[in-house]
Amino acid sequence: MTDVDPITFEVIRHRLWAINDDQARTASSLSGTAIVHEGYDFNAGLTTASGDGLFVGAYVLHHATGIDDFVRKIVEQWGYDDIREGDVFFTNDPWWGALHANDAVLAMPNFAQGTLVSWSGIVMHEQDVGGSVPGSMVATAQDQFVEAPLLPGVKMGEGFALRKDIEGIWLRNSRTPTLNRLNLRARLGAMRRTHDRIVELVERYGLETVLTVQDQIVEHVERVVRARLAEIPDGEWFARGYHDHDGTHDTIYPVGLALTKTGDRVTFDFRDSAPQARGPINCARPALEGAVLGVVLMELCYDLPWSVAALRRVISIESTPGTVIDALPPAATSAASFMGTLTAQDTSVHAMGQMLLTSARHREEAQATWNPGMSGCTIVTPPTSFGEEPTLAFMANHFGGGGGARVHSDGVNTAGPFHSMKGRVPGIEVLEQRGKVLCTHRRELIDSGGPGRFRGGVGMEYGVMPYRTGVVSSHSTMASGVIVPAGRGLAGGLPGATASTRVLRATNIRSALAEGRLPTSASELTAERVDVEAPKQHTTVTEDDVIVGTIQGGAGYGDPLLRDPESVLQDVRSRYVSPEQADVAYGVVIVGDEVDREATEAVRARRREARRAVGSAPPRVDGDVLHPVADVVEVVDTGNRRTQRCSICRTELAADDESFVAGATTRELDWGVAVPGLGDRVSPEYVLREHACPGCGVALAADVQHRDDAPLASRLFPSKTLAPVQS
Repeated sequence: MTDVDPITFEVIRHRLWAINDDQARTASSLSGTAIVHEGYDFNAGLTTASGDGLFVGAYVLHHATGIDDFVRKIVEQWGYDDIREGDVFFTNDPWWGALHANDAVLAMPNFAQGTLVSWSGIVMHEQDVGGSVPGSMVATAQDQFVEAPLLPGVKMGEGFALRKDIEGIWLRNSRTPTLNRLNLRARLGAMRRTHDRIVELVERYGLETVLTVQDQIVEHVERVVRARLAEIPDGEWFARGYHDHDGTHDTIYPVGLALTKTGDRVTFDFRDSAPQARGPINCARPALEGAVLGVVLMELCYDLPWSVAALRRVISIESTPGTVIDALPPAATSAASFMGTLTAQDTSVHAMGQMLLTSARHREEAQATWNPGMSGCTIVTPPTSFGEEPTLAFMANHFGGGGGARVHSDGVNTAGPFHSMKGRVPGIEVLEQRGKVLCTHRRELIDSGGPGRFRGGVGMEYGVMPYRTGVVSSHSTMASGVIVPAGRGLAGGLPGATASTRVLRATNIRSALAEGRLPTSASELTAERVDVEAPKQHTTVTEDDVIVGTIQGGAGYGDPLLRDPESVLQDVRSRYVSPEQADVAYGVVIVGDEVDREATEAVRARRREARRAVGSAPPRVDGDVLHPVADVVEVVDTGNRRTQRCSICRTELAADDESFVAGATTRELDWGVAVPGLGDRVSPEYVLREHACPGCGVALAADVQHRDDAPLASRLFPSKTLAPVQS
C-alpha cells in the first residue's frame, strides 16, 4: 500500500468508473441482437486482481453482481501462474456465475507492467444457445438435460483472440450462431479497449497507486454503507413471494425472507423457501446473491461506486441448497434470470422497504416493489430453406412495467424493471426488422398501478403477430405474477395488476391492415376464439393470430384513502385510473370532470369506520417521537416506556419490540379494490389482507398471502441509543 492523496483517489476512482461504463456502452453498440443494443439486457463489471468487485454498470444488475464470483472461480481453477495477458474466459453455467444458459459471461484479466491489475467482465443475453426449444427457455423442462448445454469455466481465448475450437463448440449448439459470434466479438472488443485504458491509467499514475486506490474504493464503500446501516433501527422484517407455475405444474412456490439488521450488518435469510421445482424457474446460488446485492446497491449505494466486494463484507445471505432460489444440479434453470431470481429480488425490495421506513434519515429511499417478475414472449419463425437461421423476436416488453411508489411520489409509469436503471423497451421498428413480426400496439394500461397514498406506476399492454413469414411460427410465454399478484405495496399500499398473455385466434387483423387500419387495442379486433396462456407455455401462431400481453404495474405506498383527490382526478384525466376505480380504490367521487369533495369525504369516512375496532375506544398515548416505523406508525417514548402508535390519532398499537400489526384490525379485501377484475384471475387460495388503525381506521399495512398463512409480523429490537427526532 502506498499513500494516495484525496484528489488522486477521486480522479482514479471516477476514471475506473468511467472505464466500466465505456466498456458497457461499447459492447452494446457492437452487439448484433436487439435485446442487447435496444433493450440493454446485459451488463459489465470491473474487479480487482483477486476478484473483489469494484464496479458494476447501470444495466441489468444481477448480470454483473456475480462477475466477481466467476473471476474467483477462474483464479481457483487456473491459478495466477497460468493466467496470462490476453486470456479470455467464458461460462454460461448457472453454478459458475451465469444467471441461466442464455446469459453468457466473458471475462478478461487486465495486465500492466507485467502485473495482473484487474479483471473486466461482460454478460449478454443470447437469443438462442441450444436446447429443445427455440430461444432456449424450455417451459416444460424438468431437469437441465433438455435445456441448453452448459459450459463451466473455459479458456475461450488467448492473445486477445478467441480459440476456434472452444468458440466452435459454443456456436455449434445455437440456432443463431451468426448473432452469437457477433456478440462474442462485441464483448472482446469492448474488453480489449478496457485493457488498454487500464494500461494508460497505470502508466500515468503508477502501478502501486492504482492498486491502492482499488483497495480504498472497496474500503470507502464499506465504511459508508456500515455508517448508513448504523443509522437504521435494529429489527427483523419479513417478506414472502409466491412464484406461480413451474412450466408443467400449476403449483405455487413460496419464497420467504427474514431480513435482520443488527448494528452495521444485515442478514438476508431465505431458508423459508420452497424446494426446487421440477421446472425451469429455479435459480442457482450465484443468481440469488446477485439479486440481493443488486437491491442493496440500488437502495443504499445510490451515490457510491457499485462495489460488490464492499457489500459482501457487511451482508450475509442464508439459504438452503436444493430450494427454488438455491437449486442444485441437475435442476432446470433456463428461466432462472427472471423467475426464481426476480422473486428473490422482489422479496428483498419489500423487506428492505420496511426496514428503511424506520429510519428518519433514510426512509425516502424506501420503495414498493416495481413491476415484479416478468411477462414476456418470444416468437420464432423457422427458416424457409436449408442453411438459413431462424429469426427470433424476444419481445422484451417487461421493460415497460410500472415503477413502485415511493415515500414522496408516485411510481414512474412504464419504467421497466427495478434492477435495470438503463433498461428500456426495444424499439418497435428494430424488432419488426429483425424478427418477422408486426407490433399492432403498445399502450399504457389503465388501472394497473397499485393504489396508495402514492400510486404505483402503470404498466403496459402490447399486441404482436407474426408477419410475412409464410410459415407457422412458435410462441413461448414466460411470465410470473399471473395467478397471484407478485407486487407488494408498502405501509398500506396495494399491489398492482397481474400479468397476462392471450392469443387471439383467427382474427380480422389482415383485413384491417388491408384497409389501412392498425388496431390500437385488443378491443378493436374480432377473433374466433381467445386462448388464455398459462404463465409458462409453448404454442404455435399464424399470421392471423395476435398475441396480446399485459405487463404489471408497480405497487402503491400508503393508505389509498389518504391520496389527494385532485391527484386522483388528474389520474382519471390522464387515463391512468378509471372513474370506477377512483371510487372503489380511493374513495373519490367524480362528477363530470370535477371532484365532489363533500361526497368524497363522506365515502372515505364510511370506509375508515368500517376498518375501525368495534367496542370501546383503544388507548391513546403521548410522548417524544423516537423514529418512524411505517407511513403513519411511529415509536414514542412516554417517559417510562416505549411504544408504537398511529401518528394520526395517537392510538397505541404495540410495544416497541412487537409488530404493530398485533394491535391493528385485520380484514380481507376484495381483489377488485387493488385492480378491477383481479378477483377473477387470482387463485382462491390467496387473499389480500389489510391491517388498519383501530382508532381512526387509517390503513397501516397490506399484504398478499395464502389464506392459511399468519400475518407477517416484523418487529423492532429494543434500542437505548436513539434520541427523539423532530416530528
